[in-house]
Amino acid sequence: MKLLIADDESRIRKGLLSLSWNSIGIDRVYEAENGLKAAEILKEKNIDIFISDIKMPGLSGLELAEYIQQYKMDTAVILLTGFSEFEYAQKALRNGVADYLLKPLRPKDILDTVSRVIEELKRKRYQERVVEEYEITASAPDYQGQIAWHFKGIHEQAMEILRDMAQNFQQGVSLNSLAEKYHFSVGYLSRMIKKETGYSFSEILNSIRLAGAVELLISNHTTISQIGDMVGFSDQKYFSQVFKKTFGISPGEFRKKEEKHSYSVIDILKQNTKTEEEQQDL
Repeated sequence: MKLLIADDESRIRKGLLSLSWNSIGIDRVYEAENGLKAAEILKEKNIDIFISDIKMPGLSGLELAEYIQQYKMDTAVILLTGFSEFEYAQKALRNGVADYLLKPLRPKDILDTVSRVIEELKRKRYQERVVEEYEITASAPDYQGQIAWHFKGIHEQAMEILRDMAQNFQQGVSLNSLAEKYHFSVGYLSRMIKKETGYSFSEILNSIRLAGAVELLISNHTTISQIGDMVGFSDQKYFSQVFKKTFGISPGEFRKKEEKHSYSVIDILKQNTKTEEEQQDL
């Protein structure tokens, strides 16, 4: 979790920076002495929790909260306020601010409040992910149909396993898990898939996952790492490597392209075969 502390009073900033943030799951802490500097950090660092004085030079805490809402940042805001601004802070809660803290500040109150906001943020992100995964599942291309059409005529057992892969690619399906499920040895299942389809197990599974990743990169504003996780790549580095090997550019570069289009699972399988042949020619 990343935390940004913004306050124009150096004494308050230093006091906040000295707290044991690691004890509640904060591993990076940034500071800003005014609202303009805070806005720069918010834009660059993907901040999770933002603690800000309600009144600051440049941009106020409320203006920064509005900035976060305007640019749809996934950042929880906690405002610091004096008693005279109490009603002002309560109004802010109705405008997307997660919580507020009254000055003078007590370390325990600060850590308790931030800890509670972190848990609320985690619940919110989990709920959003559940909804996204449901929407993806409901609207995703028919990968089972693509597989069944292209590999029609193969052994019935092999087709069942391919359909299983296409249906459960987001759920961490693997050669080991399917071998156990269908009571085969890992080696036998691997050889059967290769013999029946002409492709390895990993080539087919990665192609399904890449097809899903492309759909999300086109239609979804979720982060690259979240997209990799959502389509079954638990290792972000491996996801980027496989994506770049297939398409010649990284997921981030693909997202920035002005013209993007979807790929079928079979398109990607053929693309990988073509890439390997070109590399062999070299």
